[in-house]
Amino acid sequence: RFSVGLAHTAGAYLRPCSALPCSAATSMIPPPSAARSASSVTAHGLRRTLATISAVAIGDWPSAVDNSLLRELVPDESGKPPQLSREVRGAHYVSVRPSVPAPAPRLVAYSSEVASSLGLSAETCESDEFLQFFAGKVPEAVPCWATSYGASFAGRYGGQRGDGRAISVGQVNGLEVQLKGAGTTPFSRRFDGRAVLRSSVREFLASEAMHHLGVPTTRALAVVASGDTVQRAWYDSQGRERVGLEPGAVGARVAPSFLRFGQFELFYQRDEPALLRALAVHALGRDFAHLRLQEPEAPLSRLLVLLFREVCERQARLVAEWLRVGYCQGNMNSDNSALCGVTLDYGPFGFLERFDPMHCPWVGGGAEYSFGRQPQAAAINLSILSEAWADLLRAVATEEGLTRAEADEAVQQTREGVSSVFVDAFHATHDEHNRRKLGLVSWDDDAAELWTSLFGLMATRSGPQGIDFTVFFRSLGDLTNDLPDGGDGLAAARAAAIGGAAEWPQEHLEAWREWAARYWGRVGAEARPDGERRREMAAANPKYILRNWMLAEAYEAAERGDSSAVHALHALLRSPYEEQSSADPRYAQPTPDWARGRPGLAFMS
Repeated sequence: RFSVGLAHTAGAYLRPCSALPCSAATSMIPPPSAARSASSVTAHGLRRTLATISAVAIGDWPSAVDNSLLRELVPDESGKPPQLSREVRGAHYVSVRPSVPAPAPRLVAYSSEVASSLGLSAETCESDEFLQFFAGKVPEAVPCWATSYGASFAGRYGGQRGDGRAISVGQVNGLEVQLKGAGTTPFSRRFDGRAVLRSSVREFLASEAMHHLGVPTTRALAVVASGDTVQRAWYDSQGRERVGLEPGAVGARVAPSFLRFGQFELFYQRDEPALLRALAVHALGRDFAHLRLQEPEAPLSRLLVLLFREVCERQARLVAEWLRVGYCQGNMNSDNSALCGVTLDYGPFGFLERFDPMHCPWVGGGAEYSFGRQPQAAAINLSILSEAWADLLRAVATEEGLTRAEADEAVQQTREGVSSVFVDAFHATHDEHNRRKLGLVSWDDDAAELWTSLFGLMATRSGPQGIDFTVFFRSLGDLTNDLPDGGDGLAAARAAAIGGAAEWPQEHLEAWREWAARYWGRVGAEARPDGERRREMAAANPKYILRNWMLAEAYEAAERGDSSAVHALHALLRSPYEEQSSADPRYAQPTPDWARGRPGLAFMS
């Protein structure tokens, strides 16, 4: 079994197991500085020219969809009411209509980029037809569905979950469109199937921010306020959790697919091999069709091994991107892991503010889902998925007439996807990100020791209130070679010190000076042109991240009927690496006093 470890003191990421040769695969990560005006970028970073995207009108939606999921997978034919909460067996999906009441829908925000990816014009997005459709009033001619899946919690299987409030309304121009908060499904587990404006704005802005940071992610098309209220437990102004009424909303999001690890787990745990096999073949043709092109004569068993190993590589690169930008998913249950390798489901997430490798914004996450342990959590999810994959491979190998030894070899290659491909891809990507974040020419043992020492300082030698992760790295990249750190080694640390560095103990200051002397000595020895180093650091270290207090200001204004703060943040986060002189200066500073430790911002249920 796969095992992993983490250094608790310095937050250094240890190699989960011995390094083995890693298979080559194309990176799913678009460079942050890439121009996006000439093309549309899908959720997993692949580019499609606008010329390949067919224009779509809302009235033509039924004829524009190409629902391969409905053609290739098995529907529920139990005859039971589609909104009845229940276990759904013998099926991949249930046909279900949105049922959200929307007495007075209002368009809060939409992404013109995502709309273009779907073939929707600005005129269409600002029409009443668009508003009604994405408020959940979907015409009967449009097929809609919700899928079933299971979930593992830190490796412990927890049974059926499923799309409890997300309803898919079609695959359009290669992207699946979902309405989140569209009403109940059989997977709602007796909850209301709704979403509130607060959570919908959070997901809209978070997914768009992540995309422009260069992190693979689902994308957000729109947020529509429904005009009614939904009962939810949340934090009051005193930080106490209370049940109250909040404005309802529907969020529209897109991805190449919403296939999750948990779907494969469900059919494996239930011993439904035909459903497991059909789902894997569907995924192969949908998210990994290039594998058939690369090896057109390969048998299914071979393609499934390649698919799983690429899933491992995509997950490794995804988690390495999270660490680069200081993102913590919060809830890393396996139902929140997308097979295509994108960030999925923005629930109790948070960007690091005060650096703490053991920080988890979700009160239910604990150390297992903390920022620094995200590589381990991803590896555990992959390890659980590999059990389902091994079972599938043995069945396919039997169909193909492979020998026991050949079947065992296929299973071994699958397991090595976790122990070798994932581990090597993660560390190769993570090391390269660290090199760029520090602006070094190369990465070696000395550079790795500099990085580990730096994390130790940030975690344990940064005064009583700590240091801001994003501000520190951006400030380090702003410094010049001729007068590094203002001459005393502390300029970047001072800029990022939460509450200021005046109260730092002398031993902390000396430790930082010692590290700065080593760092600038390395930079000087490499003799890299100053402008080149700073440009690379600026492209690796964002100026702006989506802090939860910024989100709170935006969604609270939206709840009052003012969407301008949402629009302003959306515009800001489209260029997170660029200096923006017109932006509120607070957005590039450590979190203000009022938001530090506040329930719903520093942590949440």
